[in-house]
Amino acid sequence: MASKRKNSSFAEKNELIEKFQNSNLSKAAFAKANLIPRTTLSNISVAKLCSSNVQISDQERKRQRLSPYENVDKALLSWIEYARSQNSPLSWNVLKEKSLEFANELGESSFVASNGWLDTAI
Repeated sequence: MASKRKNSSFAEKNELIEKFQNSNLSKAAFAKANLIPRTTLSNISVAKLCSSNVQISDQERKRQRLSPYENVDKALLSWIEYARSQNSPLSWNVLKEKSLEFANELGESSFVASNGWLDTAI
């Protein structure tokens, strides 16, 4: 039997919230008109408020997971901007080495520069 749960992407959730904000309906009436549970609409709007200051690069993602190494992420992104302004060549290995340097400088002893981390950090 198929699951009744439907995981919506961030793009779908944003579209739903925009439609709700532009309508003059209550949450219950809007949810009924769009065939979704009222609690789903409430959860999406609460999550939207919590993540309004976070930029999501991939709108097709279903969930937003924040990095436990936010300082390393910020340091690496600022270094990437600097390296691009200097027209320096960037590769995965260079980015991994730099991120490990930043982690050591910031005292993040448990940090590992994996491919998965690098995919989400950039």
